[in-house]
Amino acid sequence: MKACIAVMGAGGKTTAVRSLAHRLSGFSVLWTTTTHIYPAAPGDCRLLLRAPAPDTLTAALREPGIVCAGTPAGEKLTALSPAAWVAACKAADYIVCEADGAHRLPLKLHRPDEPVLPAETTHVLIVLGLSALGRPVGDVVHRYALHPAWAANPDAPVGVAELCFCAKEAAARCGVPKENIRLLFNQADEERLMNAGRQAAGALSRQGFACRVGALQKDDTFLAPWVLGE
Repeated sequence: MKACIAVMGAGGKTTAVRSLAHRLSGFSVLWTTTTHIYPAAPGDCRLLLRAPAPDTLTAALREPGIVCAGTPAGEKLTALSPAAWVAACKAADYIVCEADGAHRLPLKLHRPDEPVLPAETTHVLIVLGLSALGRPVGDVVHRYALHPAWAANPDAPVGVAELCFCAKEAAARCGVPKENIRLLFNQADEERLMNAGRQAAGALSRQGFACRVGALQKDDTFLAPWVLGE
């Protein structure tokens, strides 16, 4: 395996996972989760496997392209069986794993048991949604009450300081070297959001974090090379 990329945070994780998988699809790519994801759409993967046996997954990953696989959990998929995961790590060139959940909100804080990063993780992409800017923390930050001041004042608006707090909190949960973490301030769809993202990225870059500001729905060409340090 060349790399196992864990994607966490909020505000565009699924878009980021899809982008990474597609950009790497000249190789054998597993698209999966340690939490819950909706299955990839037919046009987004070569093959969708539900609760695959290890040998089935191994055979599927011998060919280039994207294989989306997991264990059925209602409409969603959850983590592969331990045996299937071990097989995938041996067979896939790349694994792209969604390792976090945010209930479709643009920012999040983490419980002690979050995120769920595979032990084989080599790179972490943390996504933060700039659409949260100026809105109440109680409306846009998943698990906002884990921050005592936000729990006491859920109407406090999200500013650059709050963006930075969410980014640093997520990074602290990773357990991987800082040089293998990427912070993406996504959803920079207008100048106001772009400027706030640049302020946050600038502050965190001075602390040694690798940061980018962008809008993946408009341009994702930078993502895979940047995440992999190429």
